[in-house]
Amino acid sequence: MMNRKLLHDLIRLREVRLREQTAKLKQASRGLTEIRNQHEQARSSAARSIEAADTLAHLEVFGQSRIKYAKLAIKAEEQVRGIAEEVGHSRKLADSAREAGAELQRTRVRAQERSMETESEQFFSWSKVSGR
Repeated sequence: MMNRKLLHDLIRLREVRLREQTAKLKQASRGLTEIRNQHEQARSSAARSIEAADTLAHLEVFGQSRIKYAKLAIKAEEQVRGIAEEVGHSRKLADSAREAGAELQRTRVRAQERSMETESEQFFSWSKVSGR
């Protein structure tokens, strides 16, 4: 049987890892949202510069910016997907450890119940023998 303290520590470590991975995913998702917003702003600026003659000179800068943010978005999406997979894996490990802890607790309770039953049976046997 696995040591309760070791199992408790394993559960804690896996839960901490899950929280770290989740925080990392949230941060990466916020970064992706920001990149997408910047990409959309660059696209809007490029579209507006085509409409107005005085800003037409800035079209190249807006186009370069748009391409840069599109590439960044692709990389950020890949990063978010990878971290999401890590979170899923961490969640499975944490769930597995928690289930092992629950199973250990159920086993301890069953053993304790059996012990109490045995003691009761011994007491009743003793009571009958001694005529009480």
